[in-house]
Amino acid sequence: MSRTVPRLTAVILALALVVLAACGDGGGEETTQTPAGPTGATPTQAATPTPAGSEFSSSATASVKVGDKTLTLENGTCAKGPDDAWLGVSIGQVDSAEYFVLLVGNSAGQEGARSAKGGGEFTDGDIVVVTGAKDGTTFSMRLSEEDKVTVAEDLESGEFVGTTTNGEPISGSFAC
Repeated sequence: MSRTVPRLTAVILALALVVLAACGDGGGEETTQTPAGPTGATPTQAATPTPAGSEFSSSATASVKVGDKTLTLENGTCAKGPDDAWLGVSIGQVDSAEYFVLLVGNSAGQEGARSAKGGGEFTDGDIVVVTGAKDGTTFSMRLSEEDKVTVAEDLESGEFVGTTTNGEPISGSFAC
């Protein structure tokens, strides 16, 4: 595996975190933030309101099986990008002891990148992020041919299966 894959994964994860900041924190207070620009401003530094996406659910849930542990996360937020370009699921506060982030689709308006519109199967070559933590278990799904996220046509539910960056099997589902 080349050094480009981990670097690309880090870039996609950073992009996902910026996009999902627009989803809010699932704690009842709705916030929208501007994605970081070329200066590298973080979402909290770039707090100008923007129509980055539309929130459509404040009751997102996820079930994640990592190795032999099953984790359940609740009370999150789902958001869709303009014209359903992307779907974001955010539960909890990113980088806290309990959170879940899922992003599929063309969140950066990248030419040639696949949109989430109409759902389907997303895998290596598509923009996909699945990461989180709970009960001392942290996980990030790697992006390879064997890893996939399947999203319902209405973008309100889906499943994922693959391997974590640590080599553990991961699978689960989410609902908005």
